Formats: sequence, structure tokens, C-alpha cells
Amino acid sequence: MKRFSAGRRPPVRRSAVWLGFLTVTLGLTLSACGGSGDTPPATSADTRVTPLPGAVQLDWHRQVPLPFAHRQPIDPAQLLPPLADLALETPETLTNAPRRTVRVYYSDPLPASSPYRDGGSFHALMLRNLLGQYANVDVELRPISQYQAGAALSSRRTFYIGTVYDEPIPAAFLDDVKAGAPVTWIGDNLWELGSGLEGLGLSYRKLHTALTPEQIAATFTTVEYKNYAYHKYPAPMEMNEVAADPARTRTLATARDAAGDRIPYLVQSGNFYYVADNPFQYITPTDRYLVMADSLGTMLGDTSAATCRKRAILRLEDISPADNPEGLRTMLDVIQDLRIPFALTVIPEAYYQGVKYDWKANGGELLQLYRAVELGGAVIQHGYTHNYHGLKTPEGDSGDAWEFWDKEAERPLAALTPEAAESRVRTGRQILLGLGVRPQTWTTPHYEADTTLYPVFNRVYPSALERRMYQVDGVRAGQFFPYPVRDAYGTLVLPENLGNIQEGYLADAVLEAAEANRNLACPYASLFVHPYLVESDYTGPDRLSKADFRKLITDIQAKGYTFVNPLNLTLRVLP
Repeated sequence: MKRFSAGRRPPVRRSAVWLGFLTVTLGLTLSACGGSGDTPPATSADTRVTPLPGAVQLDWHRQVPLPFAHRQPIDPAQLLPPLADLALETPETLTNAPRRTVRVYYSDPLPASSPYRDGGSFHALMLRNLLGQYANVDVELRPISQYQAGAALSSRRTFYIGTVYDEPIPAAFLDDVKAGAPVTWIGDNLWELGSGLEGLGLSYRKLHTALTPEQIAATFTTVEYKNYAYHKYPAPMEMNEVAADPARTRTLATARDAAGDRIPYLVQSGNFYYVADNPFQYITPTDRYLVMADSLGTMLGDTSAATCRKRAILRLEDISPADNPEGLRTMLDVIQDLRIPFALTVIPEAYYQGVKYDWKANGGELLQLYRAVELGGAVIQHGYTHNYHGLKTPEGDSGDAWEFWDKEAERPLAALTPEAAESRVRTGRQILLGLGVRPQTWTTPHYEADTTLYPVFNRVYPSALERRMYQVDGVRAGQFFPYPVRDAYGTLVLPENLGNIQEGYLADAVLEAAEANRNLACPYASLFVHPYLVESDYTGPDRLSKADFRKLITDIQAKGYTFVNPLNLTLRVLP
């Protein structure tokens, strides 16, 4: 069987990646509270990632403004009455439609003795999460070695993610592909279909690899899809080249190199789809990950996208009892004038330099919070203290420090048992209810927690507006979603896919991310903004004027998006 073009020998390696950190990095997945824009997060305490020399580095921490110096207690007569704690429910999608089974197979994990993890099982989990956009789809995950004859023929669709190079693939799977089973093949090992490729109108050409900055700049870093050029993160990468017979196939997306040469990236042949690289590595808001996320509907035969509208979500971030009311008041003035739905994350109890700040002691900010509720703002609980108060020393400042993950040590917090974590969530909720404010959903501080704690959050909040961390086979990394999904933790995750205004990632970058989503089947543009950016005495490079904030909103609207209340979002149903 001819696997490579004449004269080319296959590279000698054990997995489908060249460097260990390529397998475990999912850049720009976490950026809550002014976090990283382009720096890939570490995966665990033992497998820290190393960014490429010269790669853009953005600090996870933001410069937290000093507590407002002119706080005045609220007049008790202005306090709203406490609210009863009612059980929360998520909007239910009608699921009378029949259940659909989708199977996802991935490369068998490398031996535990291997110095690297291939990431296949993690990337399969990411795909499973994206398939969670459908309320009636059941997803099965297995290593490819466990494939049973006929499984793909009895599924709505079967996916295979090849991350271990030249791994043995069961003959039964290859036979079912050749028999016309609805299969999507992602990444490596396509050549193992042998003569079956010819029957699909495809032929395997070569593997393009890029390791050095010069090679990366020259290779296939751009993917063209639906009139938008998506860009891969500048890291070591590879791309498989196939030739596709135009009379028998459809090329839905193309990869382009610096010289302007194009090769098929996403190609369809009847029931068969091929994706030329692994789109779950190094994901960013304008990355070809969106091509994969959007194409799932096409692969599954979903024709309902024609009824979708472009939706946007605006979230005001880190509303704290230590804040200057000016920032929130200014943003609410714009929101009230434009008459758009919005949400806001609220920190129940704040600590700065070890000093506690209470909501009732800052009447100006509390009245603005009440105003936000009156304007229809969806209140989101944002941790309990949004710092390490009661968990470790130093405890850091609220809004800047983590709460459910020891970021400095990159490990779980020793004092934070599941019971303690649930107690923190419930204590914060009671504080807000006691103020007459009802939080309806959750955002994890800095989007990061010990992965065993996400099911704990579910006990209080069955939905969350955020990006999330996942951990499988020694790989810990994050994922964002371009639409609502029910993820592997069972949470209805509402999308945040544009990021936030911060140094190094300003309004133009946020708007470009909105543009990258605009032509997708059911597009969302979800962002968050910190109110302190519009305060008159703030002078940082990410400062916004009132006019800037207004323009950011209207520029998103000009792209065809309509702002919506995130609490009304539901999953889709696969016909």
C-alpha cells in the first residue's frame, strides 16, 4: 500500500506529535477575570507546557483596582427584602425526538512509561462535549482497539481521532468504512484504508510538519471555510495532505500555506468525511477548531440550522462590594439606552489585603447592582470570595486570585474538599439572596477548578456561563464552546467564546472573534467586560470610554448579532 508520495519515507515516531507539549496544550481556553489571551495553560503540576520562543505571553492576572475609598453604608430602607432559596432548573429542550447514538474512537493511549501523553482520549472528550449541543444524542467513547464489527454501521455517525502515528486499526473498522458507514476520520493513519481510499475518491499524498518558527510561518497555518480565514496557533504542527477527486468529493474547507498553495482540509465523500489535522490542539477564538465545531451539524445531517439567528451575550465581570460604583453605573447607562439583555457576575464577599468588604458597607455599588437587576440583568454567582480566603496563605485579593484551584502550585487546594467547595458555593448564594438578589447561574473564578469539583457546582447550579477545565489520561486543559452544550460533567454550559477586553487583546480582537463566528450555522458572540475599564481614573492600555463601550456593543450588532438573555438558551435537537 502506498502511504507517502514517491521518495518520501515516513517519519519515525511513536505518536502523532513531535513535542510533548503539543499534545497537551489548548491555547486561549481560559481568560476569565482578565486572564490569558494567547498563552497555553499548563496541564498539571507534572506536565507544564513550554510556549514557543517568541510566542505572545499575556499575564493571567489583571491589575485589580484599589477598593473604592468613598464607600458609604446603604440606608437600611433601601435594602431589598431577602429572597427564599428556590431550586434552580435549566430550560428544558423537548426531547420527544428519538435518541441518536454517536460513537467516538480515539488512539489507544501510549504506555504509562511514555514521557508524553498523546492526548487522544482528551480530544475525544472535547468532541463529546461539542456533541453535547444536541439534547437527544448519546455519545460513546472508546479506544479504537475496542471497535466491534458493525458498530459504525449502526450509529448516526462514528468519529475516529488518530493521534498515535501508524497505530494498528482493527480490520473490522476499516471494512465498515469501505462498506459506506457514516464515518468522520480526523488526523493521522488515513493511509491504512489502502485501496479503500480510491473508492472514496481520495488518495494520500504526504505529511507536512513544521517545528521551527520559520517552518511554522511557512506551512499550512490558515484554514479557509465559509469565506473566513481561520488561523492555527503558531506552534509545532502537522497537516496531512490528500488529493480529492472533485467529481466524487466535496472540499468544504481548504488549508493554505504562506506561499498561497492550498490543499483539502475538510473533505466529504458520500457518508465519509476527512479532517486533515487534529483540530482540538491549540484552540483559539479564531482557530480552525470552529470549523470542526460548526461542521458537526452537517456531518450529523442536521438541517435545522436554517432557522438559527445570530445571538450575542454581554457579561459584566467581577462586580464586587469593594468597587467604585462609577464603572457599573456608566455601563448600565449604555445598556439602558441600547435596551439590550445582559448578565453580570457578582462576587458575594470580597477581601483585599486581608480586609473584608461587605456589600451593605458600599451602598453606591449595591444600588447599582439593584439597578442592574431592575433592568433585567441575569445575576451570576462568581465564586464565594474569588480568592483563597480560608484556604491558603497568602490568600490574594478578590477578583485576582483563584478560589477552587491552587494556581501557584498548579494542583488542587488541600483544604478544599468537595464538601468544603459546596459549602463555599452555598454560603455565597445565601449572601446574595440575603441582599434580595437571586443568582441564576454560575461562573467559576478564572474559569478554573479542580476537575472533581465541577459536579459539586452542579448540585447548586445546573448551568454555568464559562469555559472549563477537563482532565483525562494525565492531560489537564481547558475548552471553550461556540454554542450551548451539556458537557461531560452534566452541566448546561452557556458559551463564552470571544474573550474580554484586556491589555494585548482589545476591542478589535474581540470583534475579529465575532467575525470568525458570524458565518457559522448557529453563531454566538459571547464576551465579558470589566466595569473598572470605564472608570474616569483608570489609565490602563485597555481603558474604555463610555463611547468605546457603546461602540463595542453596536459593532457586534452591526455584524448581525442580537443580544439575548443567556438564561433562555437551550440545547438543540437532532432530527
